[in-house]
Amino acid sequence: MKISVIMCVKNSMPYLMASIKSFQRQTFKNKELVVVYSESNDNSMYFLQSLDDKNIKLFKYNGSIYKSLNFGIQKAKGDIIGILHSDDIFFNEFVLEKISLKFKKKYTDIVFGNILYSEKNNLLKLKRIWNNININNDFEIPPHTSTFIKRDICKKNKYKTNYKISSDTNYLLNLKKKNYIFSYINENITIMRYGGLSTKIDYFFIKAFEDIKIFKKNNLSFFSYLKKILIKTNQIVYVKNLRPSKYHHEINNIPKIKFFNLDKLDNYHGKVVSALNLAFLTYNEKYKLRTHKYEFWPDGIFSKFVSNKNKLAGRFFIKKIISKLNKKKIFKKIYILGSLNVHTKEWINSNLKRKCIYMNLPYGHVDKILKKTNYLKLYRKSIIILTLPTPKQEIVANQILNKFPDCLIICIGGSLNILSGVEKQVPKILNNLYLEWLWRLKFDTKRRLARLIESIFIFIKILVLRRINLF
Repeated sequence: MKISVIMCVKNSMPYLMASIKSFQRQTFKNKELVVVYSESNDNSMYFLQSLDDKNIKLFKYNGSIYKSLNFGIQKAKGDIIGILHSDDIFFNEFVLEKISLKFKKKYTDIVFGNILYSEKNNLLKLKRIWNNININNDFEIPPHTSTFIKRDICKKNKYKTNYKISSDTNYLLNLKKKNYIFSYINENITIMRYGGLSTKIDYFFIKAFEDIKIFKKNNLSFFSYLKKILIKTNQIVYVKNLRPSKYHHEINNIPKIKFFNLDKLDNYHGKVVSALNLAFLTYNEKYKLRTHKYEFWPDGIFSKFVSNKNKLAGRFFIKKIISKLNKKKIFKKIYILGSLNVHTKEWINSNLKRKCIYMNLPYGHVDKILKKTNYLKLYRKSIIILTLPTPKQEIVANQILNKFPDCLIICIGGSLNILSGVEKQVPKILNNLYLEWLWRLKFDTKRRLARLIESIFIFIKILVLRRINLF
């Protein structure tokens, strides 16, 4: 028996990493994950394409969630098919094992179990459990993501694509009407995060409208719909007795900041190195820049708040990199990408005792720069130094790393221009007091001040919501 799990992905980082890991950790061997992904503005696509797992099949398809599910089911090779949303996880590593045993021990068409709900940003904080399902009630259906169905049934019955949120309700009610055999397993199957389409407050009325319409279509009264809602009030109990296991702690994906180790420079491939400062933290929250491939050096006053590392300004960091490259011939080629003037190139040539390949990138919108990088041809296992402002350089780094996954990319911004004397250095006293941001306010004051205020508010949001594990 083979089990296929369907996952639809768009803008799912960083939760996608935990979802994928929960599938990979399943002890059941004969499994496959069918991932249907579409264009995204975060790093979901890059993360998926970096996976090297024979049990994970990737399919690019631009369609709604239910069109994508139908597409994924058609691609599935398993005898049994289930759903795992890209921001949810399997409750433990034995879920697929237990599902397969239920199908083997008892003749059945559909197996379903319990689901739990957690905080959006912390899987360890459980809020609700759904485990009082009475399938004999006409109006009650199993939780969608705890339900596993025989392949021939899945392929005969498609999700209706005219519903935005409640097509799964329609799908499961139709299966009940066709008298398929449903079997309950008293096991926790999935942990779902609050914040999906079905749990968002702003979608409540859309879902309610669609549910009532579906109930009416299936000859169920409005009173049945109200009973279905009221039953959920019993689902908050029990959950406090569940203690997170080692599995949950390991898979809970509040990403932890990793610091770059200069002493192991020659061992680094497939990484992006960037400054850990307020600008990066802000833009990451705004544009979802951060990937599992990032490491940092501490820079700026906010790096002191989030680590015990001493501050290292970008100009000193790149000097250390140059020193390492001079002492030991590591990396096949050295590329410097950006818009450097003649004086800066002369400084690099006189200080770096190895030949560099310079590539100019255009000014302007990041899309213009990305278009240029599409035509890059780089040697494998090279080092790439980007000299663009944040967040442009990090966005460009993501695209380059996707195309050349064994390179090391260092986002250094304007540090080379400062070292060459093209740009004036921050006075030493301000640098030592972590007040270089005051110096920069001298230039383009109105825009910089507005950005600083916005950045502080976003940083507070990061801390409150525990978007990343800072300590």
